[in-house]
Amino acid sequence: MPRTTARMGELESGGRAAEYLAALGVVALTTTLGLVLRPYLSNVDMAMLFLLAVVIVAARTTQGPALLASVLSIAAFDFVFVPPAYTFHVYDAAYLLTFGVMLVVALVMSRLTGRIRRQADEADARARTTTRLSALNRDLAGVGTLEELVRVAADHIGRTGGGIATIHIAPRSGPRAAHDGWLAECLPADPTARAAVLWAHQHGEPAGAGAGHFGEADVLAVPLRSATGSVGMAVVRPGETRPPLTPDWPMVAALAEQTAIALERATLVAEHETARLEVEGERLRTALLSSLSHDLRTPLASIEGAASSLLQDGSTLPAEVRRDLTETILEESRRMTRLVANLLDMIRVEAGTLAVRKAWQPLEETLGVALLRLDERLKAYPVEVDLPPDLPLVPIDELLIEQVFINLLENVARYCPPGTPVSIEATPREGGIVVSVADHGPGIARGAEEAVFQKFYRAVGAEVANRTGGAGLGLTICRGIITAHGGRIWVEPTAGGGATFRFLLPSDGPPLPGKPSEAEVVLQAAAPPSV
Repeated sequence: MPRTTARMGELESGGRAAEYLAALGVVALTTTLGLVLRPYLSNVDMAMLFLLAVVIVAARTTQGPALLASVLSIAAFDFVFVPPAYTFHVYDAAYLLTFGVMLVVALVMSRLTGRIRRQADEADARARTTTRLSALNRDLAGVGTLEELVRVAADHIGRTGGGIATIHIAPRSGPRAAHDGWLAECLPADPTARAAVLWAHQHGEPAGAGAGHFGEADVLAVPLRSATGSVGMAVVRPGETRPPLTPDWPMVAALAEQTAIALERATLVAEHETARLEVEGERLRTALLSSLSHDLRTPLASIEGAASSLLQDGSTLPAEVRRDLTETILEESRRMTRLVANLLDMIRVEAGTLAVRKAWQPLEETLGVALLRLDERLKAYPVEVDLPPDLPLVPIDELLIEQVFINLLENVARYCPPGTPVSIEATPREGGIVVSVADHGPGIARGAEEAVFQKFYRAVGAEVANRTGGAGLGLTICRGIITAHGGRIWVEPTAGGGATFRFLLPSDGPPLPGKPSEAEVVLQAAAPPSV
């Protein structure tokens, strides 16, 4: 007989023996009480007293002890109280009915109480299962990685199994060696335990300590099975002191089933995310190659044409023509530089390596540098700057915010016809400063307010003479820079037509110049006074 089964049998035998002894004790106590009360009670009252004893035993024990209590009560009542006393002769046939009623009551009460006890035990087991499954689901809901999921599930299964649990995940794909390797990790050194794990894997049922198969093993192996098949194996081993396992294996099996569902869900989510990233990466590569092939071809062709003209006919060309060709080369080179710079900035934004070095700066200086760099491109666009004279300093990375202004203003030069007025404003607000760059050009199509900040998005349908195109990365980079500053950027329609880009720069940053930090104030307060 398996150790666990034998131990459970010993416990059950001990419990039954205690119930039989309790039945004997209740009958003996009732008989003693009857002898004490004999002068005051009639034989009918004595019969009721023994009937009450039978009901008490039947309500608290199983059917066997209740039947024993009934027989002993009938014998004690007949022997001690029914005349002739201290004999088992019954001269009055009416007592036979009393004996029969006591026996029937004992049988009915023991059957009813047994049924109620079984139902209570089943309800208690269901409640324990529900509680443990709810605790497992609650803990699994808070995990973020597959490793955390395995750790949480192993902790729950180990505590329920009375030992230490390890969870081994079966690979969903890959070479055959990987499929064989994961199972080899589950196999213990003990031959019986190895056989139990192999049997559980082959048959898809629990095996080992407490289970019906290989109960003599010192481990419990429970397959992790889901609707699509086996996803792994949970193996419960004794703890460090190596006490024998006494697992509630149905409960362990229920936790293992819930773990299998969670593992499969997590695996499917990871596979879906991997596939999504692959599709996104492929789409990004395709868009990048398309953008490069389109946006680099035009400036390269212009540079090549202008340079070849200068080489071949440079000495015969008028000075004005040579100047125009030289300016073409310079302008197209700058265009290529901006394109490459945008691509590099986009890579930094996507990789999360965009370093922001905040310092308290006057916003007008950063804007002035951006306007100076775009002086040639904005020559045909009247720009109006409205910054309050008392505009406070803002904690920004000057170079990055300068790039935001450049990208927004370049979009104006790219998509708006010459002569379009541009206005730049800044308004202090609680918690920061809101900067607005507004134009009166073709504007943004309704519903595209968020799309314009996506990678490689280009406005379509704007038939303007000076549209030069772009990589579609400028606004994406602006959002990345503003987000890295802790702010946000959005677009609204301009009153009268056009688009207004607004971004919020938070006012939290390093200590103001000349203002001591909290740490410095504490140090100054703690320093001894100078003599």
